[in-house]
Amino acid sequence: MAPISMDSRILYDAATLYEGAYHSAENVVKTLAAALDKDWGCAGSDSAGRTWADSYDLAAFKAVAAGTDIVNAFGKLHDLLAFTAVNHANTEKLNKNPPETPDPAPAVLAATTAPTFKGAFGGESDPPFGWSMISSWLQGHTWPNGDPDKLRSLGTAWRAAAKGLRGASDSTGQAWTNVEENASEELPQAIDQMDAVWMGVGEVATQYEKLGNACEDWAQQIEDAHQKILAILAGAIGAGLIAGVVVGFFTAGTGAVATTAAAGSSAGAAVVTVLVAFDAAAAVAAGVTVAAGVAAIGVATELQPLLEANPTQFNTSTGTGGGGSSGSYSRPPEVPSDWVPRTADNGKGVVWQKPGSTGNSDTIRVMQPNSQYPNGYVRFYNSHGQPVDLAGKPGPKSTTHISVNPDGTFPKPQGW
Repeated sequence: MAPISMDSRILYDAATLYEGAYHSAENVVKTLAAALDKDWGCAGSDSAGRTWADSYDLAAFKAVAAGTDIVNAFGKLHDLLAFTAVNHANTEKLNKNPPETPDPAPAVLAATTAPTFKGAFGGESDPPFGWSMISSWLQGHTWPNGDPDKLRSLGTAWRAAAKGLRGASDSTGQAWTNVEENASEELPQAIDQMDAVWMGVGEVATQYEKLGNACEDWAQQIEDAHQKILAILAGAIGAGLIAGVVVGFFTAGTGAVATTAAAGSSAGAAVVTVLVAFDAAAAVAAGVTVAAGVAAIGVATELQPLLEANPTQFNTSTGTGGGGSSGSYSRPPEVPSDWVPRTADNGKGVVWQKPGSTGNSDTIRVMQPNSQYPNGYVRFYNSHGQPVDLAGKPGPKSTTHISVNPDGTFPKPQGW
């Protein structure tokens, strides 16, 4: 029998780190949903607010669902690593003379469901003084009643969640280092899945930041529209309306603003111009949030093979490619002519390996394009199974994921 080349304690430790990431990310997503629910109904119920919220709300629900997929992916990595650790430990125990009692199957982490929250459509801010005098000339438009302060709070919540997810992912860094440096030959697929989750976290966090920016941008659009409308009303009334304070005005004895029909018509037309532009801004902004929602769906698709994996050990059930070495491969000019290819175990690229090497040692992983790396990316592993940067030195994921050029070529680390 071949000797056991993987220390099961390394896998136990890696599983523990992913368990911590699971709990941390779960708290991040729940905190985000609570914040979104607290400041709901802030985009406005006017036509522009509806346009923006229709797009944003759908994207927000998809983004929180994608964050939940990240939580469960961390949990699945814990389960698979823990079971693999038990498999290694029990193999050693059963091969002793006399055989030792095998360890029981480890506990698995419960799958979490996406938290619920209310959407951003709606608003409660009242029209300003003087609005009624121009209502007859607004062509059906209504006061933009969104709440900029609440929208900015949503923006803060999205950015905090992005930071939290990245922090949870970063906390698993030692697991990466240990597994990559010490993995036995049956564990390259573990690296592929860990890589897929790391990429997924980066994508989800980026979309969270985009949604946060969208909330802040929409808050500013509302404030700008309010200021323009107040300035128009102030001019029509013949008084100063600064920060919502009426400096002086005349009434007709009934509480109505005293103004001529001509002034009302002119002011109404000017306000309509503002609101038409406001509607157009909402349509443009909607495109940004739609894109964020589409990207979130893409993350869910990428992680699906892992989320559906059976928590017994890393094997072909965790990937779509099966890690096979058959088939036709196009050899990049950067890859030595005698290196042997196989499909990456997550089905998202090709792994080239020096003949005679095992595990992750002496490999070049050429991975398919994704949203973070539109032309794909490459990882070079040295003879010790460590990923290296362009200087040829072991480094973190941020420096060892090397972008492929638009023409399909890629730079090689020093010494390669």
